Amino acid sequence: MKKIMLVGEWKSGKSSLIRCLSGGDYRPRKVFALDYHGCFINTPSEFLENRRFYPSLITASADCGALLFVQAADRCTSQLPPQFASMFNRLVLGVVTKIDLPGARVPLARRFLENAGVRRILEVSAVTGAGIADLKLALGGLPG
Repeated sequence: MKKIMLVGEWKSGKSSLIRCLSGGDYRPRKVFALDYHGCFINTPSEFLENRRFYPSLITASADCGALLFVQAADRCTSQLPPQFASMFNRLVLGVVTKIDLPGARVPLARRFLENAGVRRILEVSAVTGAGIADLKLALGGLPG
């Protein structure tokens, strides 16, 4: 199975998403380098927040079948640059996380992902499980 790389800001829900998609055996932690777990690659938030790390993201994505741009619905800002998805020559899906939170701004999160060049956006909650089945299907039917 091809690898899936998650890119997003700090506290965007990347680790929780990996835990949901991998069956619950992933332990979330603050990562300072690429963190591999099965078919998933968790990237440090600094790789998105600092332009000097963009080449590292591009290189790490070379072995990936898909990238997930993760945007939390409880954020009113985004670090995703305009048309960022165009840097990657592979499937890029946008994932709006934390849709279950009170005051979640799902339309704003979707707009951030659209501005980043993402064409397909899914909305999920790692807490309630909403949208996880659709995300697994979009990724080619992950087990579990």
